[in-house]
Amino acid sequence: MPAGHLRDVRGRGPHGPDRPPRRGADRPGEGRVQLHDPVREQVDRHAPRAQRLTPATAPRPRPRPRLRPRPERKHVNQLIAEYARRIGLDAPLEPTAECLRRLHEAHLYNVPFENFSMHGNAERGLGEEALHEAIVERGRGGICFETGRMMQWLFEACGFDYGIRLASGTDPHRTPATHQVFVVSFGEERWLFDIGYGARGPRGPILLADGARADHPALSARVRLESAAGTRLWTVSIKEHATNSAHWQDIYRFVDAPVDAIDLEMAHFYTTASPHSLLNRHKVASIPTPTGRVSVRDGNLTIVDDGKSSTLSAADDEELQELLERHFKLTIPVQDLGIGR
Repeated sequence: MPAGHLRDVRGRGPHGPDRPPRRGADRPGEGRVQLHDPVREQVDRHAPRAQRLTPATAPRPRPRPRLRPRPERKHVNQLIAEYARRIGLDAPLEPTAECLRRLHEAHLYNVPFENFSMHGNAERGLGEEALHEAIVERGRGGICFETGRMMQWLFEACGFDYGIRLASGTDPHRTPATHQVFVVSFGEERWLFDIGYGARGPRGPILLADGARADHPALSARVRLESAAGTRLWTVSIKEHATNSAHWQDIYRFVDAPVDAIDLEMAHFYTTASPHSLLNRHKVASIPTPTGRVSVRDGNLTIVDDGKSSTLSAADDEELQELLERHFKLTIPVQDLGIGR
């Protein structure tokens, strides 16, 4: 892709191609910003009309490329219907706060976070056809960039007003921003929407207001706002009731600013290729339950349920395959089960 022509990953929302976005919306107009140049304007006033360089006579800049071509209506309806069936949700889906809540819950409990085929997926990329085949047709899960891209297409098809952010961990050592989340707007209200963190992520959308919470019997989540030098930084914390935790734990933070396609591509590349990436060193799967969570890490299955926790180590690949099928409804090829295979 030529320099200066980065794709725009911000959702278009309900404005349509011919209407400007509302004030405060994440996305800019389709054209480039025209900078004020007093020298050029001074020359133009005295130049023949055919030689003027002002925007009125200069060639119109090419529009910024969209994330992908706008799909035909038939394809949009098929995408919505098939994905809704995958997560056990009835269509039609409308861009409302209640629908957003239902989408979050349905996806979280039906599409596990997992990286057993991450390297093969990375080679195929984040294209619609490959992700649809894996997540919808074969019933697989994915990492945040994969499930997030599926949700992004759904947001676009349904007309949600959204933006994308990249979050980083909160440990003392600085970590790269490699977790994708959404900010979805309804009028003046904005909501954090995160379906890609796994079983210890928020159980529902969280209003982006300092101290706001999303409470659930198994896990509560809250957001905290910090501002410095004009930068808004949100920290997301959880309290896991299913483990009888009495303390809030920070899990990630993000700068409240939209990201470009190249930022997502680089974060995805780091996650799938860097030897320092945790997902490159461990094979994991996790999914929440109404009273806790189920997770697998390198062949060890952990079940947290209503204050109790138990762990089982798979004796071999066949037993691990059976555990993944039973608890996650995942069919994983043997060659994808172990580290380094």
